[in-house]
Amino acid sequence: MGILDAEEVQRLYDRRAGHYDVLTLAFHALGFGRHQEQLVAELGLSEGAVVIDLCCGTGVNLAELSSAVGSRGTVIGVDLSEGMLAEAKERVRAADLANVRLVQADVRDYQLPDEAAAVLSTFGLEMVPAYDEVIERAAERLPTDARIGLLGLKHPESWPGWLVEAGVAATKPFGVSRDYEDFKPWVAADRHFERRSLREHFAGAAYSYVGEKARSPTYLEGGEP
Repeated sequence: MGILDAEEVQRLYDRRAGHYDVLTLAFHALGFGRHQEQLVAELGLSEGAVVIDLCCGTGVNLAELSSAVGSRGTVIGVDLSEGMLAEAKERVRAADLANVRLVQADVRDYQLPDEAAAVLSTFGLEMVPAYDEVIERAAERLPTDARIGLLGLKHPESWPGWLVEAGVAATKPFGVSRDYEDFKPWVAADRHFERRSLREHFAGAAYSYVGEKARSPTYLEGGEP
């Protein structure tokens, strides 16, 4: 399949949008929903904050983020796919999330608003070839002490080859291939944020990361969990 460009990603997720949540039920059964909730909690969002959900997809994080920032806060969900945003819009309407806004944009081009206090991305940036650039620009725009939270799939170094191939096959409907093995958003985040936590999940097949923008960032070598 190879690494998909933005147009290919948009077409793929527009096609998948209507049944995307059904396709991901197995991942939620494995506990990914719990990891997402923990990641939102670790952002330390306060009442009235503005938080950006990059690659928000069908909006699985929006209700949790909306509750965390309260009625005076704002949640901005950004995604490239019109179809995925349509699903997110329906989720927002059904849950009556009045403090949520949705933006169709390529995360490579999206400019964080000046008032943004945190950035979240779950199962998104590891499919963006320019993830380092996206994270660097977020770091430039966010104020001191602002946080970034990342959750996604990664190459499981300890898995046998046959199991890796099985995992790739299971995630192929989302555009995943072995061409993405070297994509490591948490390593890029370490270059621009001070690490607060980095955890592996499912024997190294996934990770979650929280970083904070410091006055004098501490750059870590390697960045492996």
